[in-house]
Amino acid sequence: MVRSDDEDYSSAKQIFNTQFDEEQPVAVVQVANADDVAAAVAFAAANDLRIAARSGGHSYAGVSSATGVMIIDLRNLNNITYADGQVTVEPGLVLYDVYQALDPYEQTLPTGMCPSVGIAGLTLGGGLGFESRRYGMTCDRLIGANLVLPNGTKVEVSETSHPDLLWGLRGGGHFLGIVTSFTYKTCPATPKDLVRLTFPGDRAADGIRGWQQWVTKAPREQWADFSVDCDGNGSLDCWTQLVCAPGTGAAAAAEFTAAVGMLPLSVEIRALSHMETILALAGGSATQPRASFTNGSDVVTTLNDEVIGVIIASLTKFSQAGNTGWVQINTLDGAVRDTHLDAAAFPWRNHAALVEWGAYEPIPPDVARAWVVDSHEMIKSASAGGYVNYLEPGDPMQRYFGDNYTRLDTIRSIVDPTYRVYSALDG
Repeated sequence: MVRSDDEDYSSAKQIFNTQFDEEQPVAVVQVANADDVAAAVAFAAANDLRIAARSGGHSYAGVSSATGVMIIDLRNLNNITYADGQVTVEPGLVLYDVYQALDPYEQTLPTGMCPSVGIAGLTLGGGLGFESRRYGMTCDRLIGANLVLPNGTKVEVSETSHPDLLWGLRGGGHFLGIVTSFTYKTCPATPKDLVRLTFPGDRAADGIRGWQQWVTKAPREQWADFSVDCDGNGSLDCWTQLVCAPGTGAAAAAEFTAAVGMLPLSVEIRALSHMETILALAGGSATQPRASFTNGSDVVTTLNDEVIGVIIASLTKFSQAGNTGWVQINTLDGAVRDTHLDAAAFPWRNHAALVEWGAYEPIPPDVARAWVVDSHEMIKSASAGGYVNYLEPGDPMQRYFGDNYTRLDTIRSIVDPTYRVYSALDG
């Protein structure tokens, strides 16, 4: 246990986002196995301490370095075993670790696009990425877990053992305890064509409109997101990254271009292995330097001209003020919609898209946060809520779980009636 008066306290409490360097956890408990986790949680319960788990340390709300909270650092729990289409993963692993371990078996999991993010937090919040149209969310592949409840009790969770807890762990966030292992059904890892297209920034609205037209008709083995960036000089840049089967990149690029209705400024098509695709989507590296950043999200029920106009107006205003920032738009169609709401807590199964707002340093956090809040206000008529993996402190919990909120809150009240597990949503 590392306490505030210990020499290594500053490094022990450090997470990815430098905004939270001044947070003061009560202690950081560096556990080695599930028994250690249970003992740490039981100690917290006996001493009326709130707890938070840390795996990748990428929580947008800085949950795993919160002041006054005992952090249970899971990064030494890093075993992984694969057999017969199933993989059991401990929570200390980041996505790139999981990809590497599964690649010799030509298997993978549908996950996000930042390989340094922890598998635990991603799964518990959902997990949306370039395989989601074909294989669903990361949480949709979860079939079992070992969980330490907030009173220190260890339980096995599956479809037949504590099924309500399994439902909650499938995208219901970090509220139900601390998971010490996850078991998933894997999916094939295959080579890809990766296409990058850029378009004129003053035609960004046409780009978003065309992206939506293309993605709703494309076969499930094809995926693309759409990004619009502020250049800080009053203008915008826009681009897409498109993933498809080997040998189909040129045809997919042509179909995308036709849907957008304008010629791209640039076209890049690469034939890549599965692991090369992962690195390319992440910008070429499996790791990122620590940085200050601010993010938020809106799940939109429709992406019509009015909503697209709001997105462009918000970005343009931010750019005109001299700021750099971005919006990334991800689809919520395909296999994401195959999982019924009764099977998983992740609620956004019948919505048009996830709109993510973000700004990195050197933009001051208060400036970035004000922009994100203003953007929420501008888009609120079309927004159903937000994505819990892009958690924003102070929001009502209902914003992230929609129609699944009541069931999730009921489960939480049973396993954690005193709110032992810390959340930035309830302070």
